[in-house]
Amino acid sequence: MDTRDDPVEPEPDAEPQPRWIRRTPILPEQWWGPPTALAVGAMAVVAIGIWLQRPALPVMIPVGAVGLAGAVMLAVAGRRAYWYPSRAAAWDLHRTRVVVWNAVGVALAVFAFAVGAQTLLIGYVVAATGLYTMRRDEPTRFERRGRAVASAAVSVVAAVYAVVALAVPVVDEAQSSRWIGWSILVIPVAVVVAVLNWRAASKTADPDLDGAEPDFGGLHPEPGPEPPGNDPLSAPDRTAS
Repeated sequence: MDTRDDPVEPEPDAEPQPRWIRRTPILPEQWWGPPTALAVGAMAVVAIGIWLQRPALPVMIPVGAVGLAGAVMLAVAGRRAYWYPSRAAAWDLHRTRVVVWNAVGVALAVFAFAVGAQTLLIGYVVAATGLYTMRRDEPTRFERRGRAVASAAVSVVAAVYAVVALAVPVVDEAQSSRWIGWSILVIPVAVVVAVLNWRAASKTADPDLDGAEPDFGGLHPEPGPEPPGNDPLSAPDRTAS
């Protein structure tokens, strides 16, 4: 009987891997590229501070140090996930990325307030909001909590700049007005973002990594052969009496 015209039932799609697994580096440039870019950006921040020759130059050095330290952390975690792929290594790399990039975001907020870079601050807020909105994957609990802590830290930074502008008379009037004005905008927005992310984190479960084994393909152990007798298409056991 010719069955070539019969419809073929499509196989069910496999469950998609979480984003933190899909982002595990499989090429060399995927683990050393982001740390290199971050290190270059950190040095650029210090160079801009020196070029501007502002009194806020001491702020640029800690900001650059945060970027360089984050680059080292990303390089170490990324290299380990590249050479020894497993779910545990992918999860460690994910947590490292969350810590580093949220710390870099807070450092950029400090930099923007210090030099009065309104464009940088606006671009940072718009880019972060757009990234979180357009992302289709569900963030992990650790990721949401990282965003909440970073947003709370940004609100604290804005409050500190506002207090300095009000309490320190040597601060330039234009600079103090800028700090106070931007603090009025940044503090409530950052607090709302922190609260929303923290509440969302309480409803999100972290993945279970117990029993994770190395896997050099899709970061899942390959299934072994089925025991004989479990296959419905295998020949019957004729030795049974």
